[in-house]
Amino acid sequence: MKVLVADDDKELVELLGYALKRDGHRVISAFDGLTALQLYQIEKPDLLLLDVNMPKRSGLEVLRELRLRSKVPILMLTVHADEDSVVHALELGADDYVYKPFRPRELRARVHALFRRHQDWPGLSVSQSEKLAFGGISLDPVQHQVRVRGKPAKLTPTEFSLLHFLMLNRDGVVPPASIMTHVWGYDSDETDDVVRVFIMRLRHKIEMDPAHPRLIVNEPGVGYMFQTEEH
Repeated sequence: MKVLVADDDKELVELLGYALKRDGHRVISAFDGLTALQLYQIEKPDLLLLDVNMPKRSGLEVLRELRLRSKVPILMLTVHADEDSVVHALELGADDYVYKPFRPRELRARVHALFRRHQDWPGLSVSQSEKLAFGGISLDPVQHQVRVRGKPAKLTPTEFSLLHFLMLNRDGVVPPASIMTHVWGYDSDETDDVVRVFIMRLRHKIEMDPAHPRLIVNEPGVGYMFQTEEH
């Protein structure tokens, strides 16, 4: 796979490049946001690692511009003190984030999970490949299509995976940690922001009134549920 790494810390970019190349990926480097956008146009990478704070164009600006024209998976790099930027990045369409400093093994696991989630659905079990239809929402796992009250819905691969998982477990409350494991593909102690923001984004795409959801509801302190009947 081709990975674009954009960060103004050249030593970190070199370290990331070394770790990713060990897994067989081709790595393209950028040290500012403007170059990252230019390289994206030329190279069409399969995945991007974007630092939140970069010169010329910030990682958030790059993310916002790319999401207008692409569903390419994007992993944001940020420091722990910048939690507001993490939430903002997720709202803009980032697929995941990792806090600096991080271990190369952790980053490689996140990258691997992102690649796997954005590929087609090979090896689906019979139950996982079945079409689902509840509450005006229909989902076709094989064709990777969702229709909301008869109209096609544009979901990112992560949003699709989240909706599919919730619909498979319909009428049962699923804890955020379980969602993280099955949708994002790894365990993490920092699940609340990621899951909460993606639930919010999904509600805006499938609910008639996202502020008063009737399909994807939450049980405070427990988790989220796709309900087929109002309780």
